[in-house]
Order: sequence, then structure tokens, then C-alpha cells
Amino acid sequence: MTSGASSQEHFADRMALHQVDRDIFTGWCHSGSPLRAYGGQIAAQSLMAAGQTIDDPLRRVHSLHGYFLRPGRTKESITYLVDRLRDGGSFSTRYVRAVQNGETIFMMTASFALDEAGPHHQFSALAPLNPPEINDVVIPLPERLKGASLAEMHYPETDIIGLRVLNADQPIELEGGRYERMAWVRIEERLPDDPMIQACALTYLSDLTMVPTSLGPHLGTTSRDDLMLASIDHAVWFHRGTRADDWLLLAQDTPVAANGHGLARGLFFDGSGRLVASVVQESLMRNRRP
Repeated sequence: MTSGASSQEHFADRMALHQVDRDIFTGWCHSGSPLRAYGGQIAAQSLMAAGQTIDDPLRRVHSLHGYFLRPGRTKESITYLVDRLRDGGSFSTRYVRAVQNGETIFMMTASFALDEAGPHHQFSALAPLNPPEINDVVIPLPERLKGASLAEMHYPETDIIGLRVLNADQPIELEGGRYERMAWVRIEERLPDDPMIQACALTYLSDLTMVPTSLGPHLGTTSRDDLMLASIDHAVWFHRGTRADDWLLLAQDTPVAANGHGLARGLFFDGSGRLVASVVQESLMRNRRP
């Protein structure tokens, strides 16, 4: 257990929860924007709380769906309340509320299941080349890209997070009005082998670049200062077990922005070309009101 967000010197500290009762946990979150807790950490801690109520170690998380309802605060702990909605023959479902000062700031459902045999296929594989390519776009290896400055995004101890964005100042424009943004991401510290911790770490990473992806087509025409930006809802599907402390390629696109909302999608590929997780997020992208 940590005493607060300021004591989270190692990534494992950012996932640490204190168990208050059977299905009640508390944790601390650091900032992700001025005066606001980082949503990816809230989602990751919510998943960690849900996972601690799963008694069968063979049931792994395969999806989560969350809504950000209110901004979280970094100087107060967050209480996570878990409801055990169902434990069936092969699936377990949990509902989690993250609460501060009696108000729900985030709500999430998470589903856990046994790994079972069935058909296999996936979207365009990341070719295990040097350098790799996806959709005919050659992607430099992370060692050849400059690290992104997370300090400007108000993240503490930024050396814990590895982020290498391809063409950070200009998304890749494809046919049909599509824009792609690609980044290598990983946790820079070695994490325990526990699949639950690895899944929570991937959840944390999945929120880093979704809003910038939605903004990508408007770079040079719209200033971030002119917009109210926030995550509205967030969903992750875990297709295969993977390690979040190894480099993962996050290939993202943004199908639409309308009515003050922007939608971004992302696919996580590991270094061998396996599609290991998918993420979708809707963001608030509203012109600031007078």
C-alpha cells in the first residue's frame, strides 16, 4: 500500500490497493492533466479491484467497459466498490464503482473467462521484420524513435513509461479519409509475471494517446487550448496474454469526430506480430464556452 500518489516511485505502486473489506478497496491516483487524476490509472485500479474478487486463477480478464463520470482528485484516496454480478461455468462478471467523497467518478464492468479452444484469425499482422510494417507502412523500431515527453502531460516519474510516437506532429494519412497514429509503448520496469498485473498495466497504457489520436486530423487547425478535452468512455478487449513491460505497437485511428465528441480505436501488437488487445475510446472534444 502507498501513502499517496506522490509515493508511487515504481509502476507496481500505481496498481497497489488496500483491501478494506471483502469487496472494498482503496487506492491513490496521480495526475493526468492539471488537477485531475489520470483516467488510465483509475481504470487499471478498477480492474485490479475486480480481479482480486476472482477466485479461479484460470479465469483471465477478456474485456472491460468503463465510463468516466467526474474528474478524480489526486490528493484524496479513491474507494473501489466491487459487485460480484455472476460466476458462471466459464465466465465471471464484475461491476466496479470508483468513489470519492461519496460520488461515483468512474464505473466499469469487467468480464473474466477461461481460455478455451476455438477458431483463430486476426487483422493485418504486424510483420516480425526489422523494421516491422503494418498496412504497408514501415515502422521504425522504438530504439530509433525519440521518447515522448510525458512531463508536459503532467505524468509523474515519466521514466517509468516508455512511449515512442511515430510522426508525432503529423498522423499518417491513408486512403478514404483515414488517419493512423502509431506508437510503441511499454512499462520500463520489469513487472511480476502475474497476468492480472500485466493486464492492468496494459489498461494503464491504453489511455495515454487516445485523445491525441482523435485530435490528429485537426493538428494545425485547432488548438488544444481552444477545446475542452476529457475521456468519456473506454473499452479494452484482451485477446491473448502478453507482457506490458515489453514493447507493444499501438496502431490507432479515428473514424469520426462530431457533436463535440471524438472516437479513437487502437490495436496492440506484440513484437511477434500477434494482435493481443484492442481499445476504443470516446473523448470530449468541445469548443470552450465563453
